[in-house]
Amino acid sequence: MRPKFNSLVSLLLFAATILLPVSAYSQDSGVGDDSTPVVTVQARFSVNDGGRSGELSVTATVRDGYHIYAMSQPKPFLATNIVVDPSSEIELLSPFQPSRPPHVHRHESIDVELHEYEGDVSWSAPFKILGSGEPGDLVMTGQVNAQACYDKGCLPPKEYVFAAEYQSSPVSESVATLESTNATNANDLSDAAASSSPDSDTRLDFNKLEAEGSSTASMPLYVVLPMALAAGFILNFMPCVLPVIGLKVMAFAQQAGDSRGRVFMLNLWYSLGLISVFLVLATLAAFLGMGWGQQFSSVTFNIVLAAVVFVFGLSFLGVWEIPIPGFVGAGAANDLDQREGAAGAFSKGVLTTVLATPCSGPLLGSALTWAVTQSPLLTYLVFAFVGLGMASPYLVVGIFPKLITFLPKPGEWMNTFKHAMGFVLLATVAYLLSFMPIPFVVPTVTFMIGLGAACWWIGRLSITASQTQKTTNWIQAIAIASLVGYVSFGWLPGIMNERFERAVDRALVSRNVTLNLAVTPEKRDSNELPWQPYSHALLSQYTAAGKTVFVDFTADWCLTCKANEAAAINKEATKQLVEANDVITLRADKTQPAPEVDELLQRLGNKAGSIPFYAVFPAGSPNKPILLDGMFTSPQPILDALEKAGPSRRSDAQQVKASLSDNSTNS
Repeated sequence: MRPKFNSLVSLLLFAATILLPVSAYSQDSGVGDDSTPVVTVQARFSVNDGGRSGELSVTATVRDGYHIYAMSQPKPFLATNIVVDPSSEIELLSPFQPSRPPHVHRHESIDVELHEYEGDVSWSAPFKILGSGEPGDLVMTGQVNAQACYDKGCLPPKEYVFAAEYQSSPVSESVATLESTNATNANDLSDAAASSSPDSDTRLDFNKLEAEGSSTASMPLYVVLPMALAAGFILNFMPCVLPVIGLKVMAFAQQAGDSRGRVFMLNLWYSLGLISVFLVLATLAAFLGMGWGQQFSSVTFNIVLAAVVFVFGLSFLGVWEIPIPGFVGAGAANDLDQREGAAGAFSKGVLTTVLATPCSGPLLGSALTWAVTQSPLLTYLVFAFVGLGMASPYLVVGIFPKLITFLPKPGEWMNTFKHAMGFVLLATVAYLLSFMPIPFVVPTVTFMIGLGAACWWIGRLSITASQTQKTTNWIQAIAIASLVGYVSFGWLPGIMNERFERAVDRALVSRNVTLNLAVTPEKRDSNELPWQPYSHALLSQYTAAGKTVFVDFTADWCLTCKANEAAAINKEATKQLVEANDVITLRADKTQPAPEVDELLQRLGNKAGSIPFYAVFPAGSPNKPILLDGMFTSPQPILDALEKAGPSRRSDAQQVKASLSDNSTNS
């Protein structure tokens, strides 16, 4: 669609004003000759009577004629951010909260909401003292990252370093209290939040969350185990398993004509490989606190998994032969009469399960959440039952081989099917690359080229070659892969990271300040919700302002999450209800490690950290969010939760929006 001329003119005018060089504003703004710093930052802390906890307060003073943006600013690259340096002496207990709400208005040319502070503003956060040190000896340092703007443009973002000073009296009565202000906009929702009682239940307290449907700890074992068994069975039908389901189909075809005992033993080995992965996951959950699918947040894990799937795909395409007995037509030299072996069956069980872990399904979250709150023995038991449930169809086929008589007999069709599965596995590699950090994509692809060369070097030998020749080729192939791997990850990441950072810098200068502020519905799917990146501070800010907030816990590697987005979330009915009820939508992304997201999942009772997962924080009672999980086929569960939560607190939505628009025009 060609943009309207007047919208384009507005965008260009906005770009021209916000990108004016600093030298220009110093001549015509009337404040450029003042040597007073535009922004100054100070910090102080106090302790309570017990001396083991206290409050840290950071204050920014903005020169007249300028403003900075709030931590709740919807465009995060503009938002103020406070970082406290890691310390063995203190631990922050909750996010920073502002002393007053920001001035919220919409830009007069671009329909974008801005959250601004002028003058003085403070942010406070409670902390506890670790160890036995004296309060007067504490050292608290950190940085405030903020961007100062004025009526004709913006200064570059700047980092303001602070060192907190100790004071003997408390900074404020409650860190969660928003002080009343003399804001000019009486209809501003943030002002309404400021005037509410500090003791009201409308204040979000991360320590008092009572999520509906999150009480799984009281379930008895005899309920959890069947739930785990059913959850594992359902995993077989999740989209993550589809890329490798062909491996088992070929194995079933090869088993045709085998004795009943042999078919059972091969399927048992497959099931043992499958269950072994669940026992490893149980170890990670019980002793390292890793949630379901969380390993996909690790770049190293994704590179290793992509490499394994890639070499399996090359094997299916006949480039080389995997040295696992009977791994379903591993190489071009394999005979169609070759039968599957125990090692091949076990390996396929492992691969199938590893690729299934990005997906979640009905009942899985509840079962695993219960498991990770129990003793290690019960954790292992529940994870094993999930694995047993996933393995159950293959064990049943092992006991009743006649169930697979509908498959064609082994023949030439298997070669075609094998090659098709090879391309499916290569497509799976592309999927794994899609959520890797951008600077690692090219190094990983380069490493794949080295692996491909190594596999080809091994596969080029005749099956009649001597063992000495095969050993020599293997050593040479390993050397090729190692050399390319060293170049790929020892040299290329630094180069690609520099290029990526330069590209980001160019984008921030030439595009982000303007175009990111001017995202219009035409630039998104027409039904996509207006997502903002999740943060504790943003959730606290919006709930304090009386907003109903919908949080979507998702990740790029979670195919079930993507299916839910298409089937239930980014739908016309959902968007209409979100707009009608003035609901704020936050996306809690776990594609990369996200400690704040993991912490909120824990506080919501999702101890396993499984996704997809959804939380609706109702206006007026944010400490009692409504929770949803699993796979949806329609928007109805989301709509029901939003209806139950109710609209954001306001007298009249249209009146407020009109008031905000009028005030932005007048300003």
